[in-house]
Amino acid sequence: MDRNQVREEIHSDPILSKLSRLAKEKKIPFFLVGGYLRDLLLGTPGKDYDFALSKNASLFIETIEEALRFHFFKVGKEEMNTITYRIIKEDMSIDLTFLQGETIEEDLRRRDFTINAIAFSLQEESFHFVGGSLEDIGKKVIRTVSNHSIDQDPLRMLRAIRYLCTLDGFVMDKELREEISLKKEKILSLPGERIKTELDHILLSPRPAIGMKSLHESNLLLTLFPELKGLENLGQNEHHHLDVLFHTLLMTEKISWAFEWVAQNHQEIFLTQEDRLSVYYAALFHDIGKQDTYTEDEKGRVHFYYHESFSVQAAERIMERLRFSTLMKNKILNLVKNHMRILNLSWETKETALKRLVHQVGDETPLLVLHTLSDKEASRGVLSIQIDEVVENHCLRILKLFNEKDVVHPPSFITGHDVMALGYSSGPRVGEILNFIRQKQVEGEIKNREEALRVLREKFVT
Repeated sequence: MDRNQVREEIHSDPILSKLSRLAKEKKIPFFLVGGYLRDLLLGTPGKDYDFALSKNASLFIETIEEALRFHFFKVGKEEMNTITYRIIKEDMSIDLTFLQGETIEEDLRRRDFTINAIAFSLQEESFHFVGGSLEDIGKKVIRTVSNHSIDQDPLRMLRAIRYLCTLDGFVMDKELREEISLKKEKILSLPGERIKTELDHILLSPRPAIGMKSLHESNLLLTLFPELKGLENLGQNEHHHLDVLFHTLLMTEKISWAFEWVAQNHQEIFLTQEDRLSVYYAALFHDIGKQDTYTEDEKGRVHFYYHESFSVQAAERIMERLRFSTLMKNKILNLVKNHMRILNLSWETKETALKRLVHQVGDETPLLVLHTLSDKEASRGVLSIQIDEVVENHCLRILKLFNEKDVVHPPSFITGHDVMALGYSSGPRVGEILNFIRQKQVEGEIKNREEALRVLREKFVT
């Protein structure tokens, strides 16, 4: 899209045309900047608007709120000069920041990449950009605005990889790739939550596999997750055709295949963004414990007994460092802890055992199925290929059981009061007994309250 076409798009957009009219009436230098304008030039306009405003025109923010009948909320820290005024409504968002510097030209020179260092004055209808911006957009090249860009904010290393995953057909400038590899350690100076936010964007993007590959090739992956270093060149058994690290990377690529496989087999899995992220992070962490549990038997066969427990411990440390929410952390740990369970099932596994698995894994059962399928597909050793059909069959049976009533959350036939009536004091033992009774319900051995009370009296009278 050329610049005249961009002007026409801005005139026809109800929000931009209204704000342009206001900027002209109030004689306020007000700029459409960055990603929205870049996407307009690429011919892929979105609904996420980015604006820049001079600090001495801050009262114009109230005028915008009145005109749009929306109210901004503030994010960022004033002492660090990172305040953003934000509006989020359904499929539309608006971000407004103050100019970094006295003029739009100064502001653009401080931005991250040339493809974002562009602006359109809604007051004067003029374009502003740093040298090479339009050329880089046309060539689809991600390049820093200056030699100081990464030093100013090391998070831009991850952001460059995020753009590889979100902007179709873009490549990273060779000098930027080399700079990221050279300055990778600077990423460790950033707060964990900022790092996680960018990683989330990469994993939720249309092309997360490209992101993982770029993180690895730039050496950022092992810098951010030194716990993975012990997986390099760590050989495996005949279930695998790759070492542990490359198996892990391939598994993150195969997650999209797992989604498609489930859909093709007429099963529905409804996932939140947090669910999707949990599957990806669990894939990244699930085999970390193999470096601590590597053994060879007398026949030279490789084993990783109980590596799940070591992986859980490492995953927990990583997630504390990156400030994962408690809810997401628990989802991921549940997946890592149970990631071998479906893979270890045999043809002879009975439905009662599958029900027990579904009940114990709980609401994360569909996520475990996706994890298992992608793990299987990333394991192309001789033994793995032999059990493909077994694993896939169990995955479908487990999904069907998950959707049946009362398997994950069965009705409570008895309460803690029933248990304590037998002489138990309130405490963990009461919970253990309730879980035992609930497990028997799931397996079909207990069908009503009377049977539950009978089992309770037979097995747990003090």
